[in-house]
Amino acid sequence: MGAWNYGVFDDDTACDALAELRTSPDIITDIEKYFDEVIQAEYVDCDDAQYALASAAIIDSVINDTSYMYDDEDLEWLRSQKYLDFSSLKHKAVKAIDAILSDDSELKALWEENEKLYEAWKEDKLSIQKRLQQ
Repeated sequence: MGAWNYGVFDDDTACDALAELRTSPDIITDIEKYFDEVIQAEYVDCDDAQYALASAAIIDSVINDTSYMYDDEDLEWLRSQKYLDFSSLKHKAVKAIDAILSDDSELKALWEENEKLYEAWKEDKLSIQKRLQQ
């Protein structure tokens, strides 16, 4: 796991997801696919979890103006997504985060090994979930 802190974009795979979504011809469809993969999985793969979390954070950023660690290009791209209606994906984002925080998640298992940052990681994901439930 190439993570340097507990934030969503403090991970190489989540940054890859952001880069892929920036070039996506249909971001809504791709985000929905990332959520569905996690929601429908018997055991949530680490990379799939990161893609779903990055997607949830993008929606949170666009809908709620939540700040994440982005470079200037990413921030400009996010602002350009304000015209999209992500509201139909909020429920799936919440369900995906539930799956990622479940005992059937590789990412959760990896973070549980980090006694120092696990609770902060978990609370960070729960805060995204809470904002998307509103």
